[in-house]
Amino acid sequence: MENRSYWKKKILEVILTLLVVTLLSFLLMRLSPIDPATAYVTRNTPIVTAEQIQEARVKLGLDQPLLVQYGQWVFKACQLDFGISLASGRSVTTEIGKALPVSLAVVLLSGLIMGLGSIMVGSLHYFLWDHWLGLVLSLVAILGLSIPAFYLASLFLDVFAVRIGGLNVSGNTGIMRYFPAALCLSVSGIAFYSQMIAGNLKKEMNEDYAFYARCRGLKEGRILFFHALPHGIMRLLPSFMQTLGLCLAGAVIVERVFSLPGLGYLLIDSVMKWDSPVIHVVVLILALALIISNIFADMIKKGLKEDFSKVEVL
Repeated sequence: MENRSYWKKKILEVILTLLVVTLLSFLLMRLSPIDPATAYVTRNTPIVTAEQIQEARVKLGLDQPLLVQYGQWVFKACQLDFGISLASGRSVTTEIGKALPVSLAVVLLSGLIMGLGSIMVGSLHYFLWDHWLGLVLSLVAILGLSIPAFYLASLFLDVFAVRIGGLNVSGNTGIMRYFPAALCLSVSGIAFYSQMIAGNLKKEMNEDYAFYARCRGLKEGRILFFHALPHGIMRLLPSFMQTLGLCLAGAVIVERVFSLPGLGYLLIDSVMKWDSPVIHVVVLILALALIISNIFADMIKKGLKEDFSKVEVL
């Protein structure tokens, strides 16, 4: 019964959140001084007349009240019918289907780099905790948290593609196609979680189970990497899942910088062309990604209620 009520509450939260986000998307689009019908006619017709604009407004359903437009969009969206792109004339589902795999590849690769990088840098920082190099790592972490991903992306292009010229960042294939964008997205995460891991290791190595392990003759390295490190990582998993959801939103400008045809590139291109059907769906997907990551984070939190300090040392 408890699980059933939990999932009912979560489903209700998801529905309400998506309704609010998409409604705000509609409102913001209508508050803009740019008329979608005028933008649509201007792109498709060399000579723009008032009659053509009015015909386009009726064709696009923009002559109806906003709530009626929104209600019709929600009804069709529930049937996975998101309309036609005003810029390309193709189905919005087709446009999203091309862009979504690119964004997912960037986010997943970014999560992998972030995870491995955080563990390595965090472990190094633990060993250098009382050394002056530990202070240097802390300062570098603060710097990494302070620099936006899109600035890092621009700097990456300037240094490696323009000044050095030894790295191709635009014509790659396979995993290297997504690596530069994923690396820039992961820097702030590595800076944050490496510090958290170092602090968790410091705490875990002072727990009772670590003391008993030393009494049993286990070496410090074994206690650190086989017991303290897994415990320290597990405590950060809920927050890490939420960060992955934020990475999808954060990839918006980074994808544009590296000319990756993902959701971010599609969103910015649609905003410039005032392609409202595509904008609404991209906003919906980004909101859904954040919600799903939060749900996974909550599930992990529920599974981590057990006190790690009571786990038997193997």
